[in-house]
Formats: sequence, C-alpha cells, structure tokens
Amino acid sequence: MDKQGIGYIVDMLVFALLISFASLLLVGASPIDPKIESTRYAASFAQSTLLALQHSTADEFGGFEYQLDTLSFEPNVPVLKGSTKRNLRHKALTQLLVEDALFNLHIEAEGVGLEPPGPSWGMKSELREFLKGVLDKLIGGRFGYRLIVRTLPLDLGFVRVHFESEIKNFDEGAQRKLCSETIVATLPISQGELTQRIQKVLDTTLELEPDIAVEITLELWSS
Repeated sequence: MDKQGIGYIVDMLVFALLISFASLLLVGASPIDPKIESTRYAASFAQSTLLALQHSTADEFGGFEYQLDTLSFEPNVPVLKGSTKRNLRHKALTQLLVEDALFNLHIEAEGVGLEPPGPSWGMKSELREFLKGVLDKLIGGRFGYRLIVRTLPLDLGFVRVHFESEIKNFDEGAQRKLCSETIVATLPISQGELTQRIQKVLDTTLELEPDIAVEITLELWSS
C-alpha cells in the first residue's frame, strides 16, 4: 500500500475520531454512560471504514489477483495476457465483494446446489484472505469485527437464489457487539443476463426482481 493510500485511509478514520470527540463536547458536563459513548464511537468508526472500502482500490493494499479454474474457463472473462489469472488491482474493495457475490450465487432446489463451480470459483477463498488483511490494517486492535456480505434471498417457488459470506476477527463468546452498519449495492449485471444465467441452470422460464441487492454489513465488537 503506497503512502498516499495510507494517508487517505488514515484521514477518514481520524475523521471518525473527530466526530466522536465532537459528540462529547455537545453533551457538555452531563453524565455520560461509557457504554453508550463507546457505541457511538464504534458506529462512527464503522461508517468511516465502510467508506474506505467503497473508495479504496485493491492496488492501495498491494493488489489482488487470482487463478481461474481452467477446467471451466470462459473466454469472455478478462484475464492477464498469456495466463489464466485475473488482475483486479483497479477495482474498489466493495466492487470485489459484489463481484464475488455475482460469481458465487447459490442456486438451490430443495436445498441441493444446482450450479457447478465456475471459472471464478477460486476467487472465493483468496478474496477472503486478502480482505481479512485489509480489515486488520484498517481496524487493527481497536475492535473485533465481522464483515458480512449477503444478497436478499430470491425464493422462486421450488428454487432459492442467494449468497452469503463473512470475514471475522473476534471471540464472540468473550466480546460485546458495539454496532452494526450496512451499505447496499446491486449486482453488476443486467436483469436479463441474470435471468438467462439462472434459467440456463434450471431449464425453465423465470421472472426476477429488477435488481438483486447486496448488503455489506460491518459489525464492530469490543476488543
């Protein structure tokens, strides 16, 4: 991660500190419940961290690429010249999360998965490892955290389409959840393309919602 990128992230996280400090000044000499104040601070920090994920690229944290599954390789997936690697250094971190959801949507009939792994299956574990490193840098030892990425399930009668993943670093039994902040994105694919993809797996005609929402939630826990 270069110095400019680090400075940008630090500026946003310091801004969260200033918001928390300003709230202390506003309440003046009135009694302050430490638990309430720590919750306010955590919420501001979580919001700033989500903002950083929206505006920081993978390149600012060393870059991100992964190996495509050559057994199910599709020519229309952009790759590095002369290899089967995808280099996603230019993408914002939230774009990586949404793309992961797109490529790894679960299509189930009565709880049984119908879609075989695609060429971007390898993105799943490598992206989680990369983002855990990012979150450890942004949050450090200030809080425990859990980042949850999920789509709202589509129930199409006998078929369910959904995605959920999480990255966490905390002891749930020993810590207290301080806040939960969420941003919402949509899958980077048209309704028609997504419908065709699901219909191809199911071999039937479907009607989908205009967009599938992707919720990105960051929970912060007491350290």
